[in-house]
Amino acid sequence: MTVTIRLINEEDIKTLYPLGNNKEISWMSGGGLTYPLSYDEFRSKKTIALSTAVGEMETYVIHWNDIAVGSIGYFRRETQAPLEIGYWIGKPYWGKGIASRALQLALQAMRTSGIRGTLIATTMDDNVGSRRMLLKCGFVETGTEIFASPAREMDVEGVHHELQL
Repeated sequence: MTVTIRLINEEDIKTLYPLGNNKEISWMSGGGLTYPLSYDEFRSKKTIALSTAVGEMETYVIHWNDIAVGSIGYFRRETQAPLEIGYWIGKPYWGKGIASRALQLALQAMRTSGIRGTLIATTMDDNVGSRRMLLKCGFVETGTEIFASPAREMDVEGVHHELQL
């Protein structure tokens, strides 16, 4: 299995749209990708919850054996906030270790570019696969928070994770 990441472009977004416009992905994202999404909404988010980002931000397309299968990126929600990372993988590619490898590659890219400090990630409490993946990649769970989920149309419990770069 070969997993690679590279900066996302317009063609990638077109390719990823059918995969990302998915109710189960929306459910697990908690709100980053609501369902259904028009192509313009999907594009404006750069395929993850980046539409509210400020300052530093990069989004990468994830390839598995030369097939675009998802995206991963980092951003800040507020100027002084820690960097946050978000990601998603198309449902047909879940459970193959792709997201773990993509996260490792993104962390390596961040370190290589000189990014240091606290990196955070938030998962839904019931997204056990994502929580396990973050722990495997060195993140630690630091607490929970109840917030409104547009994707689930209810309040949900999110689990916060941190990693020191």
